[in-house]
Amino acid sequence: MALKDHKKTITRLFLTFLVMTLLCFGVFSCTTYLEQERQVYVDMSDVELIQLDTPADDAPAMKMHTTMGDIVAELYPEEAPDYVAQFTELAQSGYYDDTYVFSVEEGVYFEAGSGSEDGSLPEDSVLAYERVDQEISVNLWPFRGAFCVPTTTTEGGFWDRLTGQMRTYCGTRFVVCNTITFDAAARSELDAVSENAQAINDAFLEYGGIPNYAQQMTIFAQAYGEESFATIDAITSVATQAAAEEGGYTPPMEEIRITSIEIGTYGELTAS
Repeated sequence: MALKDHKKTITRLFLTFLVMTLLCFGVFSCTTYLEQERQVYVDMSDVELIQLDTPADDAPAMKMHTTMGDIVAELYPEEAPDYVAQFTELAQSGYYDDTYVFSVEEGVYFEAGSGSEDGSLPEDSVLAYERVDQEISVNLWPFRGAFCVPTTTTEGGFWDRLTGQMRTYCGTRFVVCNTITFDAAARSELDAVSENAQAINDAFLEYGGIPNYAQQMTIFAQAYGEESFATIDAITSVATQAAAEEGGYTPPMEEIRITSIEIGTYGELTAS
């Protein structure tokens, strides 16, 4: 009798374990599906690739002066209002004066906006500046010359992730895109994403950029003009130091600084 009860107990435990495993797998699959759906599908009927148009003279813009040249970029307050407001405030206050380009991926991008050569935040940094809600726009893509903002932190639990309610924040440091090499493998992967995204794929192939950043980060500005792209090319061509740890920053061998950032209109900043 005791042996029978023991076997029944084992059977019940096994069935409970099996049900819980299947339930967890189902939830995990659902979560993965939701994440993939948010990342991959974009309804092209709602998309306007505004970065491909030359800015109007009265468009809000910035001129970033660096030790390797200047970059003029249009700002997008309608697409990323919170981030552009913060960036404008900080630029005008002198926050970015004498900050560093703290990491370079050869030919692909550079990261900038830190007061320290190693990319860390200054001790007196204001926490609120590192907690701007991520603003993803279907009209902005990480084409060559795009200014993107990496994630600083996320908030939310399991159900928030499951229902798409996670809060994602970004901060003061930013990435300026150059471009990956679109070899045969990269072109094949790009074409495999979605037929729906053909216009975006074509733009990446024509103008360059970093497709795997797409719809992953706030994009708040886009560089224009020969001088701007020459500066981006120059910065992303420098020799770099080895990363201090796997996956860490790769600083330039010789320091590169942002000396100041002007805020104005595109017409004003390209005329000066």
